[in-house]
Amino acid sequence: MTMYIETASPVPFGAVLSLNVVNFVDNSIANFVEWNTARKTAAVLNTLTVSQLEDIGVLPGDVRFHY
Repeated sequence: MTMYIETASPVPFGAVLSLNVVNFVDNSIANFVEWNTARKTAAVLNTLTVSQLEDIGVLPGDVRFHY
């Protein structure tokens, strides 16, 4: 007797496009949150004096370079 094994069903129409759209939106939100956090951090660090920055181990040039 021959056994018939059904392969996985094909992906529903538009599923790949929907996944790509959802991934794009999710990545865009994550990138925006990361950018906004870096922007806020740089704004706070720019208000500190040189001696305060040295206390936390950051040089003034590092703020402009990394944030």
